[in-house]
Amino acid sequence: MTDSTPLLGGIKVLEIATYVFGPGCGAILSDFGADVIKVETPGRGDPLRHAHKSPPFMRLDFAYPWQQDNRNKRSLALDLKTAEGREILLKLVREADVLITNFPPNVLARLKIRFEDLAPENSRLVYGQVTGYGEQGDDVNTPGFDGNAYWARTGLMDAVRTMHGEPAMPAPAMGDHPSAMTLYAAVMTALYQRERTGKGSKISTSLMANGLWAASSALAGLLAGTRPYRRLNPAAPGSALINYYRTLDDRWISLIVLQEDKHWTNFLSAIERPDFATDPRFADIAARFKHAKELGAVLVEVFKTRPCAEWRERLREKKITFSVVATMEEVIDDPQALQNDMFIKVEGHHHGRGQAVNSPFWIQGSDKVPAHLGSELGADSGAILRELGYAEDRIDELAEQGIIEIHDRARWLA
Repeated sequence: MTDSTPLLGGIKVLEIATYVFGPGCGAILSDFGADVIKVETPGRGDPLRHAHKSPPFMRLDFAYPWQQDNRNKRSLALDLKTAEGREILLKLVREADVLITNFPPNVLARLKIRFEDLAPENSRLVYGQVTGYGEQGDDVNTPGFDGNAYWARTGLMDAVRTMHGEPAMPAPAMGDHPSAMTLYAAVMTALYQRERTGKGSKISTSLMANGLWAASSALAGLLAGTRPYRRLNPAAPGSALINYYRTLDDRWISLIVLQEDKHWTNFLSAIERPDFATDPRFADIAARFKHAKELGAVLVEVFKTRPCAEWRERLREKKITFSVVATMEEVIDDPQALQNDMFIKVEGHHHGRGQAVNSPFWIQGSDKVPAHLGSELGADSGAILRELGYAEDRIDELAEQGIIEIHDRARWLA
């Protein structure tokens, strides 16, 4: 770190958001030193705190999916439906730089915490709103998880399945996390705009918009008038060098060779099939495309002859673009990930390796702050109210009335 102050030190973020899309953005902001206060409902808090106990998550006695996206954050358990709770929130809003929410528009209106409700309290506030399907139309208040709003609704789920395969559900939050990066980019762009104008603004994005952006290379063709997207048929690929093949030890190699003329000779050397060079079916790119089904069938048999490790070395030596289809268990030991700090140690995390996945970018001269576990529900309620000037007896009253919750209050009063 070239400066003792973290890059986002002094930036205060209010996060009124659950699950992953909004909180994922908050996690990235916290990585660079922002003070992220997570405002949660007393009693249960963010439902993701409990998701590790049921599918689709793997069971564990540690709330690992919640901690992945809520590290470094402070927790304020606050009842926003009460007048006193709203008063506390408005005091926080007046001091905040950023507010992130994923509450549906009708809930925001009911709680009076829309941008137009809060902007008069703080003209410099950057207000980030995320939805499933956007802020207009019939689905404006429809709940949207990434499996439906990002994957299914946008055509991605249909596009990635094979020609005759059934749709498959994605792993948890595969659409939420890239969408969180979009929100982070929007927040930082709005903060830059504020530096230039002195004014805050509302920013918005949705899972559906992000899914469409992810699918945009294919959708752009439809928008330009091409025929509909053709799903991959491994037995009859459009290009045999953009396909996947099973190895002798039942692993899979994914080939994505886009510049065939440049790499064809080296590929033939890697698979030890020089005879293909004189085969008229494979003489040039046009011929290989025309006879892709035949070439693919031959490559199926070729890749069955050697184990994955040997293919990895052969293809790497010849600079062929490929990847072994890794399992999740293998990924956490991938030397490339480890050597590039793609996983981080989390202070206070004593389960397994005590690590989480790092946010996926780095800024030279501005190191991320050391990661630590996110707070238990309401653990910081008292401290946050003291920062706002509340006296101890008033904090006690608010806790007794259920307007705030203080973690382990029984022990705290003992």
